[in-house]
Amino acid sequence: MNRREFLSRSTALAASSVVGVGELYSQPARAPECLGPPAGVQLFTVREALGRDLRSALLSLHDIGIVEAELFGLNGPESATLFGVRADDLKRAFDENGIRVPISHIGGDLTNTKAIADIAHTLGLEAVCVALPSEFSGPGGMVPAKNRAQLDALAEKLNRVGREYRERGLTFGYHNHHIEFTRVDGVVPYDYLMSNTDPNLVKIELDVGWLATAGVNPVTYLRRHSGRVIACHLKDYDPRVATDVPQRKLVPPGAGTIDFAAVLAAMRETGVPHGFIEVDVSDNPLGDVRRGHEHLETLKGCA
Repeated sequence: MNRREFLSRSTALAASSVVGVGELYSQPARAPECLGPPAGVQLFTVREALGRDLRSALLSLHDIGIVEAELFGLNGPESATLFGVRADDLKRAFDENGIRVPISHIGGDLTNTKAIADIAHTLGLEAVCVALPSEFSGPGGMVPAKNRAQLDALAEKLNRVGREYRERGLTFGYHNHHIEFTRVDGVVPYDYLMSNTDPNLVKIELDVGWLATAGVNPVTYLRRHSGRVIACHLKDYDPRVATDVPQRKLVPPGAGTIDFAAVLAAMRETGVPHGFIEVDVSDNPLGDVRRGHEHLETLKGCA
């Protein structure tokens, strides 16, 4: 089930809500020995738990030590109800559990800007990031870029949408997968898009697990785009997992081959304010969040 399908099929859940408003680069008060972004999770990881019992899932995240979360599935007017509850009730539930939600993923069609912005403001969001542009999505899943002309059109669209969100008081960002690193017409699509979009209009959310899947060093990209990266998805990559489903190779931080000590150091050096644990496909989502959280907190000196 994808993000749009999950939210559209979510039904009655107890009333709940998302977080307080603040500066995009602000962080909650933390112990002085803790270095790095607040403990966060991309809620797509625990989508089934949220669907079963929203309040229980949020309490479980709180008990693990999660203090930030990234929402998913804002697509248009239909998103005024998320997880079966109204946006203002959802915000209240997050507040009650001490979980701040600064960012949400939005649909790849990049339409409904006004409706999404209105809901985002109700939720107290500061930024929205496109999860996967529709140009890179097909009936069978992710598809590579067709040609440079398609990339030119997409870059123009990203700039336009970024401007529309900025005019509505929100930051707009781009979240990567591995597919953008398949060369076409002599260019790496991701590099081409980032070079042909305005850094003031199109920020970056780096998914370190998908970068590793593409054979790309996350630290290199964090430093290359210093000052433009507003968040990272913190997932590990294990090439030893035998599967035809690439998402199955994406595992909790500490369970794969990525040097998260180096990643966290680069995030600190370049001022990345948010880091969200994400495991796309998991047999034990809350357990994976706990495992990844414990690994990252140890590396940050918080454990």
